[in-house]
Amino acid sequence: MPKITKTRTTVYDITHVAIDFAVFDERWRRIRGSFRYKGFKCYSCGKHFQDGELISVIFTNRGNKTVCAGCGAKFASELLEEQE
Repeated sequence: MPKITKTRTTVYDITHVAIDFAVFDERWRRIRGSFRYKGFKCYSCGKHFQDGELISVIFTNRGNKTVCAGCGAKFASELLEEQE
């Protein structure tokens, strides 16, 4: 059977990282629930946030995205290495 497979790659330039920006909880779900990008999981690794978990925010050339604490720390250290 003939098939067409297309893959799109998007590159995000990270400019800043806000470590432990907010706590993921019911309030976060209520506020972000009506937005197109809800931020309920890590934008980098795809891990779903649990209640009470500290989440970080990355500032990119394509908008701000939420990431888990591990990915936020990784991106922050990579930014520091670039600046040195």
